[in-house]
Amino acid sequence: MCITESKNYIDFSFTQDGSVGLYNRKVEDVYHSVFGALSEAEEKFAAPLNLSGNYLHKKNIKVLDICYGIGYNTKAFLKKILQTKYKGKVYIDILEYDKKLVTISPFIKDNLFKKYPEVSYILLANLLNEIIEDKAALKDILLKSDNKKFIEPFYRSLIKNKYFLRYSYNPLGQNNSFLHNIYYQCISQRNKRPLKRLKIHNFIIKPYFDDARNTIKSLNNKYDIIFLDAFTPAKLPTLWSYEFFKELYRLSDVNATLVTYSNSAAVRHAMLEAGFFAGKLFDKQHRHCGTIASPNNNLILNKLDEYDTGLIKTKAGIYYKDANLNLTAKEIIDLYNKEKSESNLQTPSQYIKKYKTEKL
Repeated sequence: MCITESKNYIDFSFTQDGSVGLYNRKVEDVYHSVFGALSEAEEKFAAPLNLSGNYLHKKNIKVLDICYGIGYNTKAFLKKILQTKYKGKVYIDILEYDKKLVTISPFIKDNLFKKYPEVSYILLANLLNEIIEDKAALKDILLKSDNKKFIEPFYRSLIKNKYFLRYSYNPLGQNNSFLHNIYYQCISQRNKRPLKRLKIHNFIIKPYFDDARNTIKSLNNKYDIIFLDAFTPAKLPTLWSYEFFKELYRLSDVNATLVTYSNSAAVRHAMLEAGFFAGKLFDKQHRHCGTIASPNNNLILNKLDEYDTGLIKTKAGIYYKDANLNLTAKEIIDLYNKEKSESNLQTPSQYIKKYKTEKL
C-alpha cells in the first residue's frame, strides 16, 4: 500500500452498523463498506472460517492479515475465537504500510467494545510499543477535534490526559500498570466481564510496516488463515498479481483458508495458477460477496461453477503480473492493458451473451 504522508489523507465516517469507516483521498478508495465496516469484516472474512472443523484442534493458529487498516478483519476474527473454548496460542501477523492506522486501531469506535472489550485490550497489549513510539499519530488523528466522535469514549481521556501525551518516557512497569488498569476496568470481575475462555497472553500479534510484497518474501511461516483486504485491483494491482499469490501459496499450510472480498475472474485465475483451489462466498442474502481459496479442495464448500470457470477463460481472466514483486502500480496496469489489447480471447460480454443464449 502506498499513501501520502500528509496528516489529512484519511476521512472518517460512520457506517450503517455504527462502526467507523475510512476513505483514503490519496488512493481515492474506501477501506470499508458504507453498510458496515464491522459487519463486512464479519460476513466476508470471519464467517467463512470453519474454526471448529478446521483449526480449533490445533495447538497454534497462525493468521496473516494483509492490509490490516484499522483492524476490522483481525477484530472480527478475535471476536469469533473468543466465542469458542480454544485454549491454544493464536499468532497474528499484520501487514500494513501505514503505521498510523495500526496505531489508532485499538481506539476506534468499532461496535465491539461494549460486549467484547477484550478485543481492543488484546490489540493494545500487543501494539503498545508502536503506539508509544507514534504519539504524533495519536495527536494528529485521535486528538483532532473533528475526529473525537469516532473514538471509543472509554479511551478518550486515557489518550489525552493519562498516558500517551503526558510522558516522554514510559518504563515497562508503567506500561504494565496502564494495561492492568484497562483490564481491571473493562474486563475483570469488577465489571462482571471475567475472561473465562481465553487468556490474553495467548495472543501474539506482530505488525510489519512495509510494502506487503517485501514482507511476504521474508516470511517463512505456514499460516492457517490469510485475510487479503487490499484496495481494489484497479487501484492497487500490486497485491493481486499471480506472483503475489504464489508467495501466499508458499506461506499456506496444507489446510489453510484464504479469504478476500474480490469476485474478480482475474483474481480467481491468479489464485488457481498459483496452486490454490478457489470457490465462492455468499452473504446472508445469498449474493456473491467474495472468494475463498485453499490448497485443500475439500475446504471449498461452494466450488466455482461452469459460468465462473468459463469467465476465467475470457479476457476477464487475464491476471496481473509482477515478476519480481517490485513494479509500480502503473507499470503493472500498463502490462495488464497491453496483454488484454493483444489477446485474442473472447471478451466477457461476448461470453456472457453466448452463455445466456445456450442456457435458454
